[in-house]
Amino acid sequence: MSRRAFVNGGMLGGLAAIGLTGWEIYQSRYVHPYRPRLETVSIPLPDGAEGLDGMRIAFIADTHVGPFISQDDLTRALNLVRKESPDLVLFGGDYISESPRYVADTARNLGSLLEVAPLGGVAVLGNHDLTVSATRVVDELAAVGIPVLRNGVTVVTYRGTDLAIAGIDETLLGDPDPQATLAQVPNGVPALALWHEPEFAEQAAAFGAFAQLSGHTHGGQIRIPGMGPVGLPIHGKRHVIGLEEADGMPIYTTRGVGVYRPPARFNCPPEVTIVTLTATSRTN
Repeated sequence: MSRRAFVNGGMLGGLAAIGLTGWEIYQSRYVHPYRPRLETVSIPLPDGAEGLDGMRIAFIADTHVGPFISQDDLTRALNLVRKESPDLVLFGGDYISESPRYVADTARNLGSLLEVAPLGGVAVLGNHDLTVSATRVVDELAAVGIPVLRNGVTVVTYRGTDLAIAGIDETLLGDPDPQATLAQVPNGVPALALWHEPEFAEQAAAFGAFAQLSGHTHGGQIRIPGMGPVGLPIHGKRHVIGLEEADGMPIYTTRGVGVYRPPARFNCPPEVTIVTLTATSRTN
């Protein structure tokens, strides 16, 4: 039996065990993971940052190009963002799965979005990137114009107003330091935290971020109505899906583009996101 057949067989049995019908199992494996949706969310700006009102940020994470997600699948998701002409693109980690052979093509595919984003793109790493080859991922993303932040800060300027992107290192295999990262933010510049795992968002809030964007959880991938996700990854058990608050700070956790084992989605479609920064006065 091939490895893929073994994985699919075990996964299908597991889905049957939680009560999905044969048709639902088929859809969850072969249909739902390949129908990405564009989600939109508004995040309020802190006082004094009104100049960023209306800034549109594309957020893409957990593409997991590999055995179960192809470049065509990724392109289909990226095209949803391309039509929105975002100002900036943020990439939330876990770009590939299982082999470094997927890195170069994935980086080029992600980098193609910079053509429609005048402020460019910024990335952080996920745990799968570190497992496969952090060096290859960082180098290939840099080669297409996407810097990777590992406890670093970069500042972009939107219509004359600065925004700091604070990229915090991955928590499972990296060396995250939210305090040192946010200490690099220039005085008076609002900071948006970009952190693969959502688990420790309260730390980003404590050290001055006004919001955080995360991935890692895939929203649970398989969500049973009335029950919720059947499984969640380590450091992905809090702030699992969508817009929540961490000590008063908005955190948005995307469902992500791809899948990992099991390669299935149910009641949890893949996602790319447009985040609009909104002045507080306009949200009241």
